[in-house]
Amino acid sequence: MQERYPSLFSPIRIGGVTLKNRVILTAMGNTAPFSHDGSFNPKIRDYYMDRVRGGVGLIIPGVTGVKGIGGYLYEREETFLGPIREMMDEIHAGGTKFFLQLGAGFGRAQLAGIGMNMDEETKRLLMVAPSDGLPNVWVPEIKHRGLTREEIHDLVDAFGKSALLCKRAGIDGVEIHAIHEGYLLDQFTISSTNQRTDEYGGSLENRFRFITEVIREIKKTCGEDYPVLVRYSVTSKMRGFNKGALPGEAFEEFGRSLEESPAAARLLEKAGADGLDADNGSYDSWWWAHPPVYMPLHCNFPEVSYIKQFVNIPVFCAGRMEDPAFAEHAIASGEIDGIGVARQFLADPMWLEKAREGREEEIRPCIACHNGCFGVGLVRRPGSRGVSMAHCAINPVTMEETNWKLTPANGKKRIAVVGGGIGGMEAARILTMRGYEVTLFEKTGELGGVFIAAAAPSFKEKDKMLLDWYRHQMELLKVDIRLNTEADAGTLRGFDEVIAATGSKPRRLNLEGLDSPRVLEAIEYLRGEKGTGENVVIIGGGLTGVEIAYDLALSGKKPTVVEMQEDILQVPGLCAANSNMLREILRYYEIPVLTSAMLLSCAEGEGGFEVRVKTQDGEKALRADSCILSVGYLPDQTLADALVSDGFPQEKVHLLGDAHEVGNLMSVIHEAYELCYAL
Repeated sequence: MQERYPSLFSPIRIGGVTLKNRVILTAMGNTAPFSHDGSFNPKIRDYYMDRVRGGVGLIIPGVTGVKGIGGYLYEREETFLGPIREMMDEIHAGGTKFFLQLGAGFGRAQLAGIGMNMDEETKRLLMVAPSDGLPNVWVPEIKHRGLTREEIHDLVDAFGKSALLCKRAGIDGVEIHAIHEGYLLDQFTISSTNQRTDEYGGSLENRFRFITEVIREIKKTCGEDYPVLVRYSVTSKMRGFNKGALPGEAFEEFGRSLEESPAAARLLEKAGADGLDADNGSYDSWWWAHPPVYMPLHCNFPEVSYIKQFVNIPVFCAGRMEDPAFAEHAIASGEIDGIGVARQFLADPMWLEKAREGREEEIRPCIACHNGCFGVGLVRRPGSRGVSMAHCAINPVTMEETNWKLTPANGKKRIAVVGGGIGGMEAARILTMRGYEVTLFEKTGELGGVFIAAAAPSFKEKDKMLLDWYRHQMELLKVDIRLNTEADAGTLRGFDEVIAATGSKPRRLNLEGLDSPRVLEAIEYLRGEKGTGENVVIIGGGLTGVEIAYDLALSGKKPTVVEMQEDILQVPGLCAANSNMLREILRYYEIPVLTSAMLLSCAEGEGGFEVRVKTQDGEKALRADSCILSVGYLPDQTLADALVSDGFPQEKVHLLGDAHEVGNLMSVIHEAYELCYAL
């Protein structure tokens, strides 16, 4: 059979190591093989091995510091030469290579919530930067101190000794978390964050001296053939401290510019770097390094393909690069040498193998929501067992490979699932795979539920793909689906268990004028059931309300957001990459936002339709053509209550998802696993 993506699946050499294909599983937080106390984390082995079985060429786990509160990494010989070396044998047996990512520290990106609670010695160790006085990313009022020459030399030495320990443990190479994302080493290379006057500041060569000394030290210690890959942000996409640029926006680069980047990349190559694992961005423009759903697919490709022209070492491009057809063309044309993919491997560890076999429709797509994999702090999820790690909103098995190993049904049961949204389809999928006899009832003529509306905006292409994936799964598993069927007690009589995945209903406000044809619910707008005029007031500045404002702006309309709370986007667990980008979108499109504002009424006035709100400055009348209500939802437990009232045993009627408690996609999918494994 002819290879479907011959370039993507061709081998490539990085230093003295050959990868079997051009795909790197790039680093993500909380995927390093160490627990928080520095010991080996055996739980991570299952995560790695599932991706090895999925055919990835190279695994790079999350960053491991060469020096931390607990001492130096190179002092952990027992861990490296014991369980890590054993794990390397398993990984190599599957044909995959493994590089450990080494870092010097966060610098001004150190989590300030942690920094504020540190003792003085710990703060002195971690709250550092190239120069005195740099503002912390998270709490700008906190200022960092500059590293001394002695501390720089100590870190360079630690990189060399750590890399040597990696080599002794059978690790195939190292990646330096270096000129990337605004971490400490990156801060040294940028003139706006490096005000030093010694040999580590000033000229481009001086600003890159720290990282080039690190590369040379590793080569001196480990040998010229031992691979050193460098994580590299081609451009910083910074408009200033805590100010990032949007795709297509004209701005003056505050960080590393595209004009400076070729010379920077050549310095890394000259020092001995064997490849660049490249993207864009910094903590000030986080959405480039960790692209949320609002970023375009393969968003970093233009800059990364540009930089490849100036070096002779392999260049890999990361940032929503999981489309195998796009990757194949980019590699075949010579524009890049390979791709870096992270979160798609969380959503579906077998996606690469499925692509190789031509089963793309079976790939569960990453929807770039960041809900499971990338909270600001440690990720928590319903039913989580063990250490908090990089989970996945749509694939609960990630980092729970043993606990959620598919088990056969405990006896034969007929189970009815009522509601064909994501929760209902996920329950039907799991139960069918376990061997239960499942019937799925959906009162409308299509599967998808409220997620059809959620996936409606133009920037939600992966959400639409997820809907297609679920529908295809129903076909593959031959689930008995009853569309246009309103399930009731009569319909459900005879089933052993009933799962009510009946979703939620919009929260209703008892205010004047909300029955006007100019007023519509968020779901009515998203489903295209009602149109809007040019000027639209959105009541509710949560995630849905702000996304609707963005969608309206993209279509050329003029939205205004009204929020009761002191700030918008007060959503538990919302990743800063997502919320910060949305705030920049509001800025860029000049979308007015009124906070601490309460809706009073909607009415036709002398000058036209008015939305009256109460603000801290008094009442205001906002002229509008339409008003969209995005004020939340309430669980719809009508069916479950009716079944119990009709004599169904309460223990046999199970609420799932929003019918139980209004949440998000992650909560409903993870809850489906909990429920379907408990039956």
